[in-house]
Amino acid sequence: MADHELDSLESRLDFIENIVFGNSEKDAFYPRDKQSAVECLDKLANIHEKISTSTKNKKRISEIYRKSKDLQKYLDPAYTDEMTMSEEAKEEVILAEEEFLRDQAKHLENMEELKPALDSEHLKATPLFTEKFEALSQIQIKQQDQTSNLTEEARKMLATYNNIITLVSRQFVQWDEILTGMEAKRLKSQD
Repeated sequence: MADHELDSLESRLDFIENIVFGNSEKDAFYPRDKQSAVECLDKLANIHEKISTSTKNKKRISEIYRKSKDLQKYLDPAYTDEMTMSEEAKEEVILAEEEFLRDQAKHLENMEELKPALDSEHLKATPLFTEKFEALSQIQIKQQDQTSNLTEEARKMLATYNNIITLVSRQFVQWDEILTGMEAKRLKSQD
């Protein structure tokens, strides 16, 4: 497959991703391994090739492809606003949102001021520590499991200890009763 075809496919894929994902983080939905991504691109290229082959000499389908861009333009809310709203109405909308726009401008200025902190070397180096963080998180998970096991064992031991103390206390009470009874008999026999 030629490079220009891949570039064309990638631009189409970006267009579709923007439609599907919008402003959300699209990488969160992708598989992490590169092999899956390569397989996905190969399958998409194969599908594109089959579609191109099957629609090559079909004039109506080619026409529909050309008209789909116009359709996309007509479906865009900005285009409909442009067609339906007068200049005065647009001005009123902007004035009504003036406070919101000023707040957003302040937030943007704030972000611009904080941008050097985001571009710092410390943050740029974080991908280098990903493996270490993953290893540490695995260790923490193991330690949490060990802690919960130790806590459960301690609960069992405390329950056993309480049972033993209860039994010993009962035994002492019984012995005390027996001893008190024997002492009472001895005192009666001495009188």
